[in-house]
Amino acid sequence: MEKRVVLVYPYFRYKDPVSKLFPPLGIAYLASQLKEYSIDVYVIDCTFETIDTAVEKIVSLKPAIIGMSIMVSLSRSSFDIAAQLQASLPDTILVAGGALPSVYPDHYFRHFDLVFQGESDLIFSRFCRDYLNSSDKIDFLNRIDIHDYPGICINTSKGIISSPAVHHDSNILDTLPRPDRSFFPHDLYQLHWHNSHQTPQASIMVTRGCPLTCDFCSKPVWGSVYRKLDLDNVFLEIDDIIDYGYERLWIADDSFTLDLYYLREFCQQKLSRGINIEWTCLSRTRGIDKETVDLMKEAGCEKVYLGLESGSDETLRLMGKKSTVQDGIDAVKVLTQAGISAAGFFIVGYPGETVGSIEKTFSLALSLPLEELSINVPLPLPGSALYSKVCHLNSDEDWEIASAASFVYKSEHNQDWLKKRIKETLASFKER
Repeated sequence: MEKRVVLVYPYFRYKDPVSKLFPPLGIAYLASQLKEYSIDVYVIDCTFETIDTAVEKIVSLKPAIIGMSIMVSLSRSSFDIAAQLQASLPDTILVAGGALPSVYPDHYFRHFDLVFQGESDLIFSRFCRDYLNSSDKIDFLNRIDIHDYPGICINTSKGIISSPAVHHDSNILDTLPRPDRSFFPHDLYQLHWHNSHQTPQASIMVTRGCPLTCDFCSKPVWGSVYRKLDLDNVFLEIDDIIDYGYERLWIADDSFTLDLYYLREFCQQKLSRGINIEWTCLSRTRGIDKETVDLMKEAGCEKVYLGLESGSDETLRLMGKKSTVQDGIDAVKVLTQAGISAAGFFIVGYPGETVGSIEKTFSLALSLPLEELSINVPLPLPGSALYSKVCHLNSDEDWEIASAASFVYKSEHNQDWLKKRIKETLASFKER
């Protein structure tokens, strides 16, 4: 084995094609931190690969450590790759991280040696440095002090041992190197955007954590503590994105619009720096005002995605949303009047919801001047309050295709009827 680390993003577009593709940002962060330790690091972004070609590339590098970033919908692909790597690289350490490993690390020990829970900034790279520098790697793992690596989880002869994950404060986050995007096939990503008649865009995160408590939301990586990055660092990262040829930013934060002062400062600095790139973002429905939205438009905001969720206040309460239907209507109105497109996410068939409430949601979705519309059934993400409430989960489902309107648990709602009504509503939206 070589003193080398390979980072793997196990998403395969041919298995689950989506319209919006972004290079994996978490992998880019870890790659830059490993480079700071002068560690030989490679990235295998599987987006445009097959499993066979991805495994072949990984095996040819003969790494000592393989780190795999696994979102909830990528568990099956990660297991398929890991099983082949175990057979081909028996002396290589396999490490899992990401959302699902953070919630259920024990599910991954069949194919992985270690799991890192939560944010792995600084900690994973320090572990790699120490492991690669050890003279006896087996002894290193047997004697490891888990408290030296917060968030690490190991399956030992005495059982699973772990240390609590940490969420770095803003001062530490501002010391991290900018994510290294040099490993990604940007030409293929941008070709995809052009082929789908869309502007090429890359993702960026400028805040972490969400203090809100929506019933269906899971926050196993970033947690509930809200943190903001220094805007000087943010704009250096935006310069990198522009240099790679992207023409739009996807600000992927859950809570980018939570702090209106920070949001306005971002817009004002973007204008004063003369940075000419469009951007889109997520937003809650409550709290954004006309003055702020007008400034967002002036600063290049093209579209805002809103978690509208339901046309029923009663259902919003079931979901733990701290907003009302009217908040959503007002948010769409203030955005569209400013010339910013609005997109809406809705959930139908929530536990305890009535057919009448579901029909209110379909009616609201068609009444609003939305440019994009997404309607789905509840997806009980591991780690969410919804997940803990749902009984009889279907163990054959692993959330592999998150966009499918299919229940992965026993619901009181008729799935065939819901699929029919979702299809009809989306067809009416498209015709409109």
